[in-house]
Parts: sequence; structure tokens; C-alpha cells
Amino acid sequence: MKTLVQWADFCKALLVEARWYNKSYTPTLDEYLENGLVSSSGPVLSLLAFFSVMEETTREELVDLLEKSDVLVHCTSMIIRLCNDLGTSAAELERGDAPSSILCFMREANVSEEIARKKIRTTIKDTWNKINHEFITQSPFLQPFVKYTVNTARVAHFIYQHGDGFGNQDRETRAQVLSMLIEPLKIN
Repeated sequence: MKTLVQWADFCKALLVEARWYNKSYTPTLDEYLENGLVSSSGPVLSLLAFFSVMEETTREELVDLLEKSDVLVHCTSMIIRLCNDLGTSAAELERGDAPSSILCFMREANVSEEIARKKIRTTIKDTWNKINHEFITQSPFLQPFVKYTVNTARVAHFIYQHGDGFGNQDRETRAQVLSMLIEPLKIN
């Protein structure tokens, strides 16, 4: 049942972003992040991972474990959302897409894009510190889930470090994907 609720929340978050776009509305950064953490797909991915990597548990144990991992899921979703925004913001602004954390902070704080990007990078760094703390302090029983969740954040950070490579195609992302998936490893 929790999976269905997560999917419903994800769809609702996407609808909120569509409404913002259609009304040319720019939310506050807090308002954007509250919705954006859900639309990042982080909670859905984390919940699906939880069920796929955890051993069989009772319903009560499951609820308890999900509550204990709430900070980790929140932080992973934050990394996915903010890295996505840093990687796609310029192209999305040119196309007139829905707002990003960068645009929201620029308008809210009346600052330049450069300052807003710096703020978002600082938030990402602080969020990684929280993730690392969670990684170290979580129960050994949760480690398969914790590793999966941390790796999800790592993948998002990797994918978006040079733009998204999809909406605004660049050679760097293409080269990285080719080297990881297509080109053979060279062993000396």
C-alpha cells in the first residue's frame, strides 16, 4: 500500500509543477523543494529499493525501519533534485520550462544566477555530509538499503555534473556513458 501512496504523491508533485508552469508561477525555494523532493522520484526509488533489498520482516519492523531511514531518503531526494537543477537549469530557462531551485532562489533572494548556483552547490555539499553521517550511523541490518540509496545519490551527482546530456546534449556525458557501458576495459 505504501508503494501506491508513493506513486500517487509522485504524480501529484508532477501535477503541481505543471500548474506552476501553466500559471508562470515561481514558488519560494522552500515551496519548490517541498514539492521537488517528491518529484525527484527519490522517495519512489528508495521505497522500491527497500522492498527489493531487505530481508523478510514483519509489518511493524518494516514501518520502524522506514521511519529510521527517513533522513536518508530525504537527503537522497535532495541530491537528485538539486543536481538535476544544476545540470539542466540553463537549458530549461532557455526553453521556458518549469522553475528550478536556482530560479526560485534567484527571485526570492534577488541574486544573480552565479550566486544562486553557489548556494545550491553549498546545499548539495551539506546534504552529502548528512548522507555520510546516515551511512555511518545506520543499523547494520539496513546496510543493503543504505548502500543502494547512497549509490542512487551518487548516480544523480555523476549524471548531472556536466549538464544532463539529454535535454542539452554534450560530448562529456556521451563519452562517460560510452566508457561505462560500451567501450571495453583496457587491461595492461
